[in-house]
Amino acid sequence: MKNRLNSKKPFTWKKQGLVFEANVPGFTHGSHPCAIHYKDDIFVVAFTCRDANRRSHVFLSYASVSDGKISLMGSPKVALLPGDPGTFDCDGVISVCLIKHKEQLYLYYVGWQNLPEGLWICDTGRAKLDAVNLTLTKEFLGPVLGRDKHNPLFAAATAFHIRDDVWHTWYNSGVKWEKTDKGWHHHYGIHHAQSSDGVDWVCDPGLCIPFADEYEYAFGRPTVFYKDGTYLMWFAHRATKDIETYRIGFASSSDGLAWDRNDALSGIDVSPSGWDSEMICYPYVFEHARNMYMLYNGNGYGRTGFGSAVLEKAP
Repeated sequence: MKNRLNSKKPFTWKKQGLVFEANVPGFTHGSHPCAIHYKDDIFVVAFTCRDANRRSHVFLSYASVSDGKISLMGSPKVALLPGDPGTFDCDGVISVCLIKHKEQLYLYYVGWQNLPEGLWICDTGRAKLDAVNLTLTKEFLGPVLGRDKHNPLFAAATAFHIRDDVWHTWYNSGVKWEKTDKGWHHHYGIHHAQSSDGVDWVCDPGLCIPFADEYEYAFGRPTVFYKDGTYLMWFAHRATKDIETYRIGFASSSDGLAWDRNDALSGIDVSPSGWDSEMICYPYVFEHARNMYMLYNGNGYGRTGFGSAVLEKAP
């Protein structure tokens, strides 16, 4: 990985097409895919679908991951529902990251709560994953990372890494809401926090990655991959002067705190036509059998489902 970074050449992701086409009866979308190893070449994949009332639910499926290809096995099953009225996740739950610690598998998810005038809150919950039965059990009725003195608007944790028994998360925290002629407009960026148990977090002040210019205003779900002493982050970001929709950017770091952003190295962009021709977002990067994979969404924030790409090996 260090050789790739030192060469300043883009990563070379080869797209493999759709893994899941949004076709669950009674639901739309297939967004925020994430995956974790189960056994052999089988992974558990979590992703998010919306019901007729636009409330997000988390679905689980087994997937075969082999020789650069990812394919779902069987029919996905709904595994996590919105919470009770008034709770932080009463208007939807969104899958963001699967992680293993001491033989226990966890799904971190974002709970959604709608406010008047089109405003919203999204904070972070945690559920235990039973990979044998493909079930999720919420650990707490409230968030494990949410609004507080450091995060006055919301705190949506989306990428996790455990090193030397210290948990790290890179999470989206609201910067401001701005009133425009079209309604309220959100601004949010990536922040860092650490923990001894993955439940109680100490948040660092400030953005990990500054906005590129006056046009950029939001970072979608980042994914952080640690290899050879280097942290690699792929993230969705919008917008530019000429492009309103999400694209996938890239940054690297030696300590996970100070990041060197270089979107030119990302190595993946929209396609000329098809399901990911209008936008590309919500990447999730993982490794298996010496191959690196990316799950990601395309048009309509996952309205067309999610696809995959495999990293071509350097010559």
